[in-house]
Amino acid sequence: MRVFFAEKPSLAQAIFEGLGGNPNAKMTNGYFEIGDNKVTSCFGHMLELFDPEDYDENLQKWSMDDLPIKAVYPPKLKPKEDAKQRLDVIFSLIKQADEIVHAGDADEEGQLLVDEILLYANNTKPVKRVLIADLNLKPVQKALANLKPNSEFEHLGHSALARSIGDQVFGYNLTRGFTLQGRKQGFDGVLNVGRVQSAVLGLINSRTLANQSHIESFYYDAMVSLSSDAGALKAKYQPSDSDIVDEKNRIIDEANAKRVQQDCEQQSAIIKELSTKQESKAAPQPYNLSTLQQTCAKKWGYSADETLETVQSLYETHKLTTYPRADCRFLSDEHLAGARDIFSAIADTMPKYTQSVQDADLSLVHKAFNTEKITAHHAIIPTEKSGANITLTPKEKNIYELIATSFIALFYADSVRDKTRAVIECNGREFVATQSVLQSQGWETLFKGEIETDQPIEGADLANMKKGQTLTCGNVSIDKKKNTPPKYFVESSLLAAMTRAAKFIEDPELRKALEAKDKNNAAESGSIGTEATRAGILTKLAENIGLVSIEEEKGYKEKVWKTTQQGQEFCAVLPKEIIAPDTSAIWSQQQVLIREGKLTVKEFVSSLDDYLEKQIAALKTNGITITPNMTLCPICKKGYLGKRKGTNGVFWGCNNHPECKTAYPDNDGKPNLTVKPKRPLTVSNHKCPNCEKGLIRRKRTKLIKGKVSYFWSCSGYPDCTITMLDRAGKPHFESARMADKTTTETAESED
Repeated sequence: MRVFFAEKPSLAQAIFEGLGGNPNAKMTNGYFEIGDNKVTSCFGHMLELFDPEDYDENLQKWSMDDLPIKAVYPPKLKPKEDAKQRLDVIFSLIKQADEIVHAGDADEEGQLLVDEILLYANNTKPVKRVLIADLNLKPVQKALANLKPNSEFEHLGHSALARSIGDQVFGYNLTRGFTLQGRKQGFDGVLNVGRVQSAVLGLINSRTLANQSHIESFYYDAMVSLSSDAGALKAKYQPSDSDIVDEKNRIIDEANAKRVQQDCEQQSAIIKELSTKQESKAAPQPYNLSTLQQTCAKKWGYSADETLETVQSLYETHKLTTYPRADCRFLSDEHLAGARDIFSAIADTMPKYTQSVQDADLSLVHKAFNTEKITAHHAIIPTEKSGANITLTPKEKNIYELIATSFIALFYADSVRDKTRAVIECNGREFVATQSVLQSQGWETLFKGEIETDQPIEGADLANMKKGQTLTCGNVSIDKKKNTPPKYFVESSLLAAMTRAAKFIEDPELRKALEAKDKNNAAESGSIGTEATRAGILTKLAENIGLVSIEEEKGYKEKVWKTTQQGQEFCAVLPKEIIAPDTSAIWSQQQVLIREGKLTVKEFVSSLDDYLEKQIAALKTNGITITPNMTLCPICKKGYLGKRKGTNGVFWGCNNHPECKTAYPDNDGKPNLTVKPKRPLTVSNHKCPNCEKGLIRRKRTKLIKGKVSYFWSCSGYPDCTITMLDRAGKPHFESARMADKTTTETAESED
């Protein structure tokens, strides 16, 4: 018997149909069955890495003494809680199988996802690999006829495993280290450090600082009004080498601008160059997830998570659109062949598109239809399912219409414009006039009101003028403009930056290394994160209000992202390679070596352990500087009050513990400072016979014969649990014994 393990249910369905199965059949007992084949599916990663506390329960408590936490290789895996039922089916099928076919997505994560299950199950059966990116019937059947040994692709899984282990040990060590050092400085909040998350925080911070440190300056545009026999026109001055300009080639000296004005006003001019070119523009490529998220953020202010959740619903619940977590913007020949059926489904789902699909030209072949350029997934488009009887939410309707319009536009002609450019010389100075005339609107008819239309010609028509023609310069106006600071990031521009992160790397070699990662994906270039993770990364950053603020600002359609004072301070203490995409680039170089068999996962992990050991050592020595957001302890004046959970509920205790044991009750999420704090315990000069730390005299919680009594315990509790009787206010050393921790804890809380 042969068993197929697909990455997701839609792929399992496509494989079943490719093997000759009935398209209307449903899974039974967690799998399809046809002939001597069984097909089941995963739901993404079914297993996850052990957490540090799974190896050592003492690591549940965060402590600088436990850092660095070394990576474990080979790592142990554990089933995800919501995957256990399906895993039981998978393990059962592995036992029954004579041959297994690995049908993970055709990328690194897809390879690891199934490989790790086979490894966890100690599989010894032969494994083949099938690579399917297009779920249409013919491409699936072609892939099924071309199975290859899975061993040829295992290096892809090794690369993904290295990144997975690396991200875990990187985050656990640095997040714990910086958070613990931040608490010492009075900052209450988790200082998350992650390879991608910290790089995005660094992008937000560098843009925030650039905007806020911007020094106001001005530049000057010169426009000349010209007259001719054909009418009037205007042209813009083009600065020359003799002008005083900024890095954008704009005049920044007012006297310089006035010299241009004096040289040209009321002078004769001549058309030095004149050219008209026809510009044809094809409809945009269909959406991948990032471009869809960017468009939804700009049009409606949807967050990346909102867009993902909505398009996931269109895919999973309603079956109206294809797989949403796509990073590719290309389609296959099968999608071209099935366009008529997709059009029919669109018109049924949204009757307002009936005329638009009727006007589409199915003989046109857009460049988006290129099977060779499909990566693990194709672009997001409507399916052939009619949504006539489906009620969509406003968000689902908006996003479906975006996806539908983008697909229909592929079957409309190019928009065509005549672009005319004239270079005009006046007294040694050059001015340029341009003109755009729409000849054919083509696909742009589907986007009325969204694409800026050409302005009607006023005055002279440049296309009717001639090279060498004489003109007369009239008034030269000088427009003084303020140099604007770099724009803050908004959600759409952050998503775009994540797909082009390499441009923020200073080192040219590292920049090339990160760009090389996406050499087969035209939609991205030097990206960080994935289509599946970017929304979650932005959500996690947005939730950390101590480091990032997201607010409305004049001049922006979307809310702007800024780092707070503490966010800026945090970025200042993080290593440069962490707050830039450099770490992703460095890892990308090493992953190439892993895929080529020149570096092992163990060597990668060992190198990362060495790096983290140095970072933690520096962190322990230097600490961090960050503005506190906690209340200073009123008693010791050194520590800060932090929320704690005790046996009697939430309270606020000093983080200078055990030196200071001040505590206050909680009052609606804040320490109630009006209540007299717990009296700090006094450490006596009497020494503990076990560890030689000072002893503390404590009051018993229960009366003995109706009287208050005392006992002595070690100030080194809980590491030392020595207790002894009290004799006339002094410790009775002969009665010393190791006490039960709970008893001491209770007594201490009553003191």
